[in-house]
Amino acid sequence: MVPDASDHIERLTAADAADGLALSTEAGWNQTEADWTLLLDVGIGFGIRSGAGRVIATSLALPYPPDFGWVSLVLVHAPYRRRGLATRLMGRAVDALRTAGLVPMLDATVAGRAVYTTLGFADVERINRWRGVDGTTVDTVSDVVDFAAVSDLDASAFGADRTRLLGAIARRPENRIVLIEGGYALIRHGRTAAQIGPIVATTPEASVHLFRLAVQQTAGPIVLDVPERAQMLSTTLEETGFAIERPLIRMSHGRSQSFGSPSLVAAIAGPELG
Repeated sequence: MVPDASDHIERLTAADAADGLALSTEAGWNQTEADWTLLLDVGIGFGIRSGAGRVIATSLALPYPPDFGWVSLVLVHAPYRRRGLATRLMGRAVDALRTAGLVPMLDATVAGRAVYTTLGFADVERINRWRGVDGTTVDTVSDVVDFAAVSDLDASAFGADRTRLLGAIARRPENRIVLIEGGYALIRHGRTAAQIGPIVATTPEASVHLFRLAVQQTAGPIVLDVPERAQMLSTTLEETGFAIERPLIRMSHGRSQSFGSPSLVAAIAGPELG
């Protein structure tokens, strides 16, 4: 029997975070319930419910004013796939950003790219997700750094102020900012792995130094999403025993390039964050 689902797309709230986590866990993604709660608070979440009231499909519009926003968390529970739910929810998130005067952007899988191209998205750059087996925790870690200390550098690199979003992530007890002269890295712990990113650095050498410092302060599996243009960091990852898990394609709706100063970004924050 085909499961029953509503035709109605509704706005989601932080109260729907547990349902969102179930969807991203089913997909094997790295988000935690705290991530969902934050993103549904900061962003504009859309969802469709089953007949029993569970959220079974989602999308998120994450505004980064004044110029652009991110589309992410496009997920559908397996029994409800191939009904066009993802396309409908994707369209709602795109419309929300365009209505706000923002250029929609996203990081797509190879399979997703084929769909998003038909919706008017174009390639901007390629990104590789790298995964390492284990990090090594050191006895002494860096002092806790408030995100405000790096917010100007991050805004210059990314093209928008992410203080509210990344600041909230950085304040979680298990997370940490690594700061050096000429750059910073954020270590955030997810459901299956710690993610190192963003890494924002004024030189390739600084990005490699930040990576090495971050790995020393991170135990367990580690992932990084690194643009292919960050060749020195990619080479270091390979030499350190990391391997490419999957490619991603950064895409934009109505624009052929990123905002900000992409050359400063050696690793992105993650596909759901930009």
